[in-house]
Amino acid sequence: MYNIKFNYEYDRKIRVGFIGCGAHAFRNVYPTFDYAPIDLVAVCDLNAERAEIYRKRFGADKAYTSHLEMLKKEQLDAVFVVLNFDQNGHPLYPKIVPDILAAGLPVWIEKPVAYTAEEAERLLELEDKSGQFVLVANKRYFYPTFEKARQILDRPEFGESVSINGRYPLTLSPFQPEINTRTSLHWFLDICHPMSGIHYLMGDVKEMCFIEHQPSGNVQTLLKFKSGAIGSLQLSSTQAETSPLERFEVIGDKQNVVIDNAMRLIYYKGKKGSGEYGKAPIYIGDDPADGPVLWEPEYSLGQIYNKNLLLQGMVQSVNYFASHVLEGKKITRSTLKDSLHLTRIFDAYKKRSDQWITIE
Repeated sequence: MYNIKFNYEYDRKIRVGFIGCGAHAFRNVYPTFDYAPIDLVAVCDLNAERAEIYRKRFGADKAYTSHLEMLKKEQLDAVFVVLNFDQNGHPLYPKIVPDILAAGLPVWIEKPVAYTAEEAERLLELEDKSGQFVLVANKRYFYPTFEKARQILDRPEFGESVSINGRYPLTLSPFQPEINTRTSLHWFLDICHPMSGIHYLMGDVKEMCFIEHQPSGNVQTLLKFKSGAIGSLQLSSTQAETSPLERFEVIGDKQNVVIDNAMRLIYYKGKKGSGEYGKAPIYIGDDPADGPVLWEPEYSLGQIYNKNLLLQGMVQSVNYFASHVLEGKKITRSTLKDSLHLTRIFDAYKKRSDQWITIE
């Protein structure tokens, strides 16, 4: 266990520039700097008025409308980039990140990293040549529930993780008439959400296949992992809006881990009572300590652990990035290589094939 420091408690901080002054960044990224070793020195947006608003609101020294000018004039240790999509519905990061890497700076960017695996591969090549690193903020690599689940899966008593089942509301249907055009599958890029969680828990996918139900647009995906494990992902586009958004369950050796609604973690272990079948009077095990465990946040107290910025791993992601910049070390989690794997899975869905597809 460790404590989060407030920004003013850090003796050393990294000087950062921030490209993008949008609503998502306002809600979910800029505020994380209150809990990280970061000195925000400059912001950049094509809209000069908005850039100035963000400069004043978050305490930066300068505001720019050109990221190239900011990179040239400011002495930075790293850059954050949070952008929307272009007119074709494609992520803008492949157009911006090369300039930052060429300036010799590490980058923290939002997901999805790219529309095609080829774009992600080119970024990976540039990252290798630059000697820097790119963190792609797929949150499930940093959710407290996913981190704890990963620790449980690594315990010897859990055994081999043999299978995973997931559920998340996405659909291919809205894009069927234009499946082969540049504007297709914009919204389906959110496949990085459930697949990043599955990837963090189970490792690389080796093969996948999927079938669709029409007209609902629900999709069932079967997965084979390089580890030998198997799994499935249900894209339940017609689920109730009032239901928990997502659910994942990993099965080991007589033990299970469930992440429900992203915030509730259940660890199933132990045995029921030892009575004879059909005659056991109670269902609780002989040793109450050797039974299921459930964790979920409480919201009664003014703790930071029940803030959305920490529940969704945003603060943890930013701190992880900043600490590696300070230490001069490359990251090993939520990497550009991880995002390349997720983008290859996205490309596989584009094929709309009911045959097994190999993920290179």
